[in-house]
Amino acid sequence: SVGWASEGMTQEEAVSRRLQYIKARKGIVEGPASKAEAKQSEALAKAQAEAQRLLEESKNITLREYWPEYLKAAKLKKKQKSWQAEDGYFRNWIDELLGHIPMRELGLVQWDGLMAALTDAGLAPRTRQYVALTLRQCLDHAFMRKLIPEAPPRAKHVGAVLKGDSNRRTRVLSGQELQAILAGLAERDQAAYNITLFAALTGCRFGEAAALQWQDTDLGLGQCTFRGTKNGQDRTIPLAGSLLDFMRGMGPGKGLVFPNGNGTQYRQTPSPFRDVVDALGLNEGRDKRDRVVFHSLRHTAATRLAQVNTPLPDLMSLAGWKTASMALRYSHSNDAGRRRAMAAL
Repeated sequence: SVGWASEGMTQEEAVSRRLQYIKARKGIVEGPASKAEAKQSEALAKAQAEAQRLLEESKNITLREYWPEYLKAAKLKKKQKSWQAEDGYFRNWIDELLGHIPMRELGLVQWDGLMAALTDAGLAPRTRQYVALTLRQCLDHAFMRKLIPEAPPRAKHVGAVLKGDSNRRTRVLSGQELQAILAGLAERDQAAYNITLFAALTGCRFGEAAALQWQDTDLGLGQCTFRGTKNGQDRTIPLAGSLLDFMRGMGPGKGLVFPNGNGTQYRQTPSPFRDVVDALGLNEGRDKRDRVVFHSLRHTAATRLAQVNTPLPDLMSLAGWKTASMALRYSHSNDAGRRRAMAAL
């Protein structure tokens, strides 16, 4: 070895010794050489201390306080529909349950509580997965900025991973069950009755019905158009028979076709719907995938359309599916169809 290494020094020790030698040759002493430099050094120390204090305070920020920061970042990177959906998940579910808790204190216990609450509320597995993903992205945003000490848990650790067909609803409402639900809603909440009847007779998604505007509804032609649907495209469906008569009795009007009782847009399924289902005991003793939820209206409508031999392209168009695999879920064979097939054979 040669040079500083021959004396058993590290590179850092060699650099430090060389620096001391240079300072000694130039008469440089430790500390500021003038009052101006001393004042500047003091200001720098104060600034560093204040920055450290703010950093420590920020580590105690609650999830509710941090959400606007995450949302601001999400707006820069994501489509409007995506960040608006995340904001809805946060305000409707996450904020109420976890918003007041400092982010650094969120652990698996709080995650388990959130997922249990979503399950008890009857949310579909896919929706629970979206809510969990929203929370995880917010916490990951904070972790990357060193505001929380640990990265958020993975989806599989909190029960937010879907297995094959885990989101598939199996319950098809009978005519009597649907009539009982509508009768109960008619007594409790007219707004909830209106949107439920429309969803049952069109098979649309809840969000599509909630966002429907009168300007997109043509009662003369008997049709309405859902804007910006889940598959990213507008969809127009015909309105006929009793459904068209029902809507003519409501309008035409201005703004939302199906506002909630406060005159604003529904952000989640009407609570009176869940109350009526519970009062009727429709979910007693049922598996979670066989329980009646608002989405059961869409599942029932799609099943009925398939049972009357609606051609596959028409079924896809009416329900708003891009792929045939979704529509084929509802193309269940029935005894009458099998008998016709055997007779033909």
